[in-house]
Amino acid sequence: MDLSRLYDGVSPAELGGGFLYDGVDLDCKGPEQLFDSDYVVVVPRKVVQTAHGGKYVQSGDPVKVICSVEGRAQQAGMFSISGAEDKSPSGQEGGGLQEVTPLQIIARQWPGDIHSRVWYKGDWYDTDGSPVYRPSGSKLSNHYEVRCRRVVVGGMVRDGGIPEPAWVETVGGR
Repeated sequence: MDLSRLYDGVSPAELGGGFLYDGVDLDCKGPEQLFDSDYVVVVPRKVVQTAHGGKYVQSGDPVKVICSVEGRAQQAGMFSISGAEDKSPSGQEGGGLQEVTPLQIIARQWPGDIHSRVWYKGDWYDTDGSPVYRPSGSKLSNHYEVRCRRVVVGGMVRDGGIPEPAWVETVGGR
C-alpha cells in the first residue's frame, strides 16, 4: 500500500480548508522552553569614584529574570584562569584558589550589564564580561548569554544563604 499520495485528488476545502494554525493567536515567545526553567534576580549597579577609589552602588530596582542557569567551568579547570593557584593580592582573601565562571545564564531578556550583580539560590554573583546577545535561528530562539562568577557564598554568611532581594518586575518568561 502506497501512503505517499494519500490525499492526491482531495481539495483542501474537503479537509476543512486553510492551514494548521489558522485562527490561532500565536505570540513570538513560543511554547515554554529551556529559557523558562529557572530564575535569577539582577541588581543593576554603576561604578562611582570616591576619594578612596571606585566602588559599586546600586543604580536601579532589582529585576527577576526568567532564564536557564547552567553550571560552567573554564577548560583548564574551575579554579583560577590558568588552572593553577592565584597568588595575587586581589585574589580571594589575599591569594589561594579563585573560582572562575561557575554559571552561564541563558535568558530571553537581560536588564543588566557588565556591572550587574546577580542573586541565584542564596549566593551573589558578578557578571563576568558583557552580556552577549545571540540572535541565532528564529524569533523563538533569540537569547542573551551571561557568564557569572560567584563572589559571596551565602551558606558561609548565614544559614540558608542570602535572602532573595525584593524585585519590582519580572522579565523573560511567558
